[in-house]
Amino acid sequence: IPFRSPDSASDPSRPLPMESQLLDKHASQIEVACDPLRFTLGRDHDGLWIVQEAHGLCGGRFISENAATRYAKFESAGRGSVIRVIPDPIELNCST
Repeated sequence: IPFRSPDSASDPSRPLPMESQLLDKHASQIEVACDPLRFTLGRDHDGLWIVQEAHGLCGGRFISENAATRYAKFESAGRGSVIRVIPDPIELNCST
């Protein structure tokens, strides 16, 4: 169940998601920050895969590791990403 924090929509350094780029006909040039997004990937106590951006900008719970990884890459929107897999159980934090 993916989420985005309210702050991520107004963050000018965050690239627009792919669907926004396609729908925004007035966007002639989209600036993309150089720093990659940093994600943590692991399993929760229920066995679901959790992926969360380090600053809480986005994240979600997924059935498979592949789905969680694709989500992180999609959210990076050409900006690049670092995905750190951790062995310990993690929980999705939606309170950022």
